Amino acid sequence: MAATRPIQVEELTKTDAYRLIVFNQAGTAVLLKSGPSGSDLPLVEIPKFTRPAKEITTLLHDRLHVHSVLLFSGLLEQNPVTVYFAALEAQVRTCPSPEGMNWFPVHHAISHLVKDNKQRVLKSSYLKFTNRTVEEDLEPFCRLAWLSHLQEWVTTVIRPLGIELKDFEQLNGSESFSLLRFETTQHPVWFKAVGKPNLHEFPITVALAELFPEYLPPLLATRPACHGWLMGDAGGPPLNEMEDSPAWETTAAALAGLQIGSIGVIDDLLDAGCRDLRVRTLLGLVDPFFKVIADLMEQQTKVSPRILSRHELSDLGETLKNALRCLQSVGIPDTLGHTDFNPGNILVGSQRCVFIDWAEAHVSHPFLTFEYLISHLRKDYSTLTRFEDAIRSSYAQRWQSVSLPEHVSEAFLFSPLVAVFAYAVAGNSWRDPERLKIPQVPGYLRSLTRRMKQEADSVPRRRVECIN
Repeated sequence: MAATRPIQVEELTKTDAYRLIVFNQAGTAVLLKSGPSGSDLPLVEIPKFTRPAKEITTLLHDRLHVHSVLLFSGLLEQNPVTVYFAALEAQVRTCPSPEGMNWFPVHHAISHLVKDNKQRVLKSSYLKFTNRTVEEDLEPFCRLAWLSHLQEWVTTVIRPLGIELKDFEQLNGSESFSLLRFETTQHPVWFKAVGKPNLHEFPITVALAELFPEYLPPLLATRPACHGWLMGDAGGPPLNEMEDSPAWETTAAALAGLQIGSIGVIDDLLDAGCRDLRVRTLLGLVDPFFKVIADLMEQQTKVSPRILSRHELSDLGETLKNALRCLQSVGIPDTLGHTDFNPGNILVGSQRCVFIDWAEAHVSHPFLTFEYLISHLRKDYSTLTRFEDAIRSSYAQRWQSVSLPEHVSEAFLFSPLVAVFAYAVAGNSWRDPERLKIPQVPGYLRSLTRRMKQEADSVPRRRVECIN
């Protein structure tokens, strides 16, 4: 099997290597590769920066004809190269062995066939897989037969609707979260469950589906024990697959419609768990944020990119405060927003536009979310940047139905700067001492601050363009 060849060091820039621990559905056997030197855990490679659950289960299905679900994964070894492991459950109790492989009793494999680190990981994975906890389970998706139990529940939900369950596809998953697409006799249905640190996405999604059903996929049922919910199909492709300006203009108008509709339910959104990034909250974060950034700038050891001085940071902080006060003064209210408003989270159908993945939901000035959309347009869709004015106009026209046109124009002067600041403070990494020890985190915060400086310096130019 080509996927089991030893990896080469130079390939590590393109792929990640995984040893597979594939249990049968009964939890009694494990699949091992047979070779001249004995039996071993199968070795596969998947592209870097992809979702292991989708890549590995697809590989097993296409190459070995084994239908499976990923349970969990982790680090196996780092010397001489990094190799991970992935534990999976095959969706059969017994099946023919794929070519070059055999099913072995788990205890026999642990005791006699698999050695060293692989033996240790196989044993610990088996114990984790077969553990039957009687208390609240924080890792429900690593247990024996969890998918079978979920399929039974999905069937009880959709059968009264005249729909029958067929096949499934695992798109993402680990011990504590899951994303699956279920094929049915009609339209697909989707199951999503969240774990730490995104537990808040469950109550937020439920609240938004009830408050704004026209802007979210249909909520068919919830499974609170695992913070999961079943969604109907939204009926449209994601925006990142549609490189035409009308789809982006539709998205902008729909976003404005959703935000305008949320004006009267801000307390409900905050109670559901949306992050508080209201303008008055952001004003209170400017000074403490720039105090941290000043220290982080002085910690930079490289000459380039340029270190911003404490004086420059002080001026930037004052400019930011002025921008926030200007946003307050124009009177456009705080609304529902989305800090991760990227085209992959937007589904555009013929009848409506639907927004998904609300882990980064917030309450803030509405135009910040639009700026995140435009940022993705400029970065990843160069062929569409010439339509930016038309897309902005679609968004502005909806807001002009409830705000004065001059107020909308004034808010657009300052929203790019404030959007970067809100993004920087939203994750709280800037005030987490442990995360600040990770070298990439201070570097990223310094980069965002330089971006703020660029946006602050551009405010006068935007004002001139607006006047002209």
